Amino acid sequence: MVKDPNEQERAQMKRKLDEELGPVRFTGQDRVLRQTHPRSLGSRLHALWNKELEIPLRPVGALGAVLLVAAFALNPLRSSETPQPAQQPVQQSAHRELIEAGGSTYWKDVYEQAVMKDAN
Repeated sequence: MVKDPNEQERAQMKRKLDEELGPVRFTGQDRVLRQTHPRSLGSRLHALWNKELEIPLRPVGALGAVLLVAAFALNPLRSSETPQPAQQPVQQSAHRELIEAGGSTYWKDVYEQAVMKDAN
């Protein structure tokens, strides 16, 4: 029976490889099996946490752009529909007086309110 030269060459390479790798033994079988086939709930959660996700950038970017445009388009509509809460009248700066206390400058009315609050 005549063997194909490629088969003889493969068989010879396999024998040589088996001789070289004869003393090498894989001892991490149990650890690999525990990681790839978890049994307990904690191991399953750990395996899920270590899972790699591939998220395509174009659809996520397009969705983000659509949401951003929608948020800016709807924002003026919301602000015009909502009633403004009653605000305290703001005193004009022409009627306010600046004072210096402790090396700093304050509005007189704000300083007096803070002093009254601190005194109570």
